Amino acid sequence: MSMNTLTDFLEQAQCQYRAYDLGRIVQKINNSEFQKIAKNEMAYPFPIQQHAFIALTFWQVAAQKEHFIWFLKMPLDEQGLIKITAQTSFIRMVVEAMGEDLTADVSDKLQERLASNPFVFKPSAEKLAIFNANINSAFIRPASSFYAPIQHYFSGQGDWQDWQNLGLQGFADLAARLDHDNNQQKIIDALDYLPEQPLQTLSLCLENQTQISNELATSIAQQANKRLQQGQETSAILLLRALASSTASATANNLESDIESNSASSLENKNEQAMIKQLLNDQFSSQLVHQADWYITIAGRCWTQLEDETLLNRYFESLANHHKALFPQLFADLVAIPSLRDKVLKQLRLTARSPALSEAIGLLFSGLKANT
Repeated sequence: MSMNTLTDFLEQAQCQYRAYDLGRIVQKINNSEFQKIAKNEMAYPFPIQQHAFIALTFWQVAAQKEHFIWFLKMPLDEQGLIKITAQTSFIRMVVEAMGEDLTADVSDKLQERLASNPFVFKPSAEKLAIFNANINSAFIRPASSFYAPIQHYFSGQGDWQDWQNLGLQGFADLAARLDHDNNQQKIIDALDYLPEQPLQTLSLCLENQTQISNELATSIAQQANKRLQQGQETSAILLLRALASSTASATANNLESDIESNSASSLENKNEQAMIKQLLNDQFSSQLVHQADWYITIAGRCWTQLEDETLLNRYFESLANHHKALFPQLFADLVAIPSLRDKVLKQLRLTARSPALSEAIGLLFSGLKANT
């Protein structure tokens, strides 16, 4: 039987599966979309450096075995499609190593052989902790042993300075369980008291969570402004990242359809969208425009906000004026995202732009010609 795509392979092995993007933020890709992605019917929505970084967890219900996980780095073509040849090559390597039973017991030698597969990557400790927390929560498994200490810390019953022994996995577990144990309110109550290090770690974990409430999103935005006023620029940037996956970061198109439905949740979405847009506008008027990490954060984590063409133009204008050397790299990153591609290319045709942006675009075209 033909097995040219990842989904073909998993289905023929009678495996159920879930796919997650690990390139930008840790986020689930629904199975119908992933099937289209695997079959080249849809561009990969979250490309980074011309690759798709994917976590695939799979299992056989009848076998009553634990879940297995592949961390895959699949190359994309110029249209943003996962290369079929790469998928076929990966499948062939797996079949040669394991046969077609993907859930067979794997020896240490076989594990080493699979780990050396060129399409396999090792996630960072941060991404791995967040992914583990997310799938444990999604599959109703217990949190790690780090969860109880983080619960105690965020209850405010101890010393806020006593954070050194808290594990990254505990922060990830807390963020993945916002709808449990009154965790959203605990975080809201703690924000004013958190030292910079635990605040920043919490923000990195929250950026992957969609269930952030309007109240928590508002508190995070307010905290970002407070920390910026206190000169804590790194914390202000990471607090912006904390809202990357929240309802506040819904795309403009989703927002319009929500408003038309006129439901209570739609109005909340509208309020959150306005709130994060205001936070971004405030940061555009701050010293953060001089920080390279701020531009990288917006492109890498908060790119959905740039579907607002006014914000997109403001972003490119500010980037050209303050960090021209970053312009080609971040332009290439954003133009590769399918939902942004047309809007990013439209910026090249605008006649009303600053001399700095005109120069940055000119240098961009000069670089392209030099590489052809």
